[in-house]
Amino acid sequence: MGSGCGAASEAVEALLARGERVGLLSVRLFRPLASQQLVAALPASTQAIAVLDRCKEPGSGGEPLYLDVVVALAEEWGEQHPGSPLPRVVGGRYGLGSKEFTPSMARAVFANLASASPRNHFTVGIDDDLTHH
Repeated sequence: MGSGCGAASEAVEALLARGERVGLLSVRLFRPLASQQLVAALPASTQAIAVLDRCKEPGSGGEPLYLDVVVALAEEWGEQHPGSPLPRVVGGRYGLGSKEFTPSMARAVFANLASASPRNHFTVGIDDDLTHH
């Protein structure tokens, strides 16, 4: 969302040129989240999704956009993509401490998502000495 989309878009273009199957969905309005439109924009072949927030919500089950996307998928996926398995969703944070978010950081997010056991609730761009993620 917002400032991270430019860097993520550059990473997606480079990865697509190498033949990788990746995509980017840019959320422009956070709340109220248009759940039906969000899920409709995802192809039924979607296997995994990384949701990036530019904030940290200690004590919560996840950051705000991550939680809203999880709920949107839980409520809409089966109706819009019957028979397709629900994608795995992981959440992460970027740009904390005014750290710049770069295309290489976005590529690292895609690499994490493609791994056998993607890390959830991660932080990119800084050494998070509070949560160690």
